[in-house]
Amino acid sequence: MSLLFSNNASSSLAGPINNVATTCNLQAGAGALFPNPGAGQTFTGTFTDAATGLLNEIVSVTARSTDTLTIVRAQEGTVALSWLAGDLFNNLWTAGQAAAMRQTALLQPARLITASGAFTMLTSDAWGGVGLNRIAAPAVSSTTLPTGATNGDLYAIEDIAGNFNAYPVTVTYPGGTTGPGGAASQVLNVNRQCAYFRYYSGSTVWSFKA
Repeated sequence: MSLLFSNNASSSLAGPINNVATTCNLQAGAGALFPNPGAGQTFTGTFTDAATGLLNEIVSVTARSTDTLTIVRAQEGTVALSWLAGDLFNNLWTAGQAAAMRQTALLQPARLITASGAFTMLTSDAWGGVGLNRIAAPAVSSTTLPTGATNGDLYAIEDIAGNFNAYPVTVTYPGGTTGPGGAASQVLNVNRQCAYFRYYSGSTVWSFKA
């Protein structure tokens, strides 16, 4: 889900909502201050009570029609509350948004595979490396790139043991996608090779570099 933002987007409710409502109305004309989510997009909104400023609820906004918002309630550990006309609604920075953008701990995962034969590539391998260290009973191997890859994801497969030439690895592109030139698979057969595969969802094509 892609996060959207607006600068200084602030309004208040035009009418009350209860704690199970999935839509709310902002003051007339205020909707234009906020993002307008499309498919796969959302923005985060925070309700705050006008009376004390002490109560709040974070919601995920999945759609906007003029001044009417479609909302998913009680996000980021907050509780769904009833709100009054005049209570505040703002597009604020939240801990959940910060966590969604924190990439240092998520990028460049590394996995070592020591067994020969078929092995599984995971979507969590994106932007990292899968090292093949087939020393005991080495043999040819194979895998299929993940079907759940998202646009731009990069996967690396590296020959740690230095035996790709004797024991090649066949990498198959998942169903509905192809490699360069329409290839269905790619054979890795150069010792110490590090192969990179990047997915381009707009054309359902993978690139390959080694």
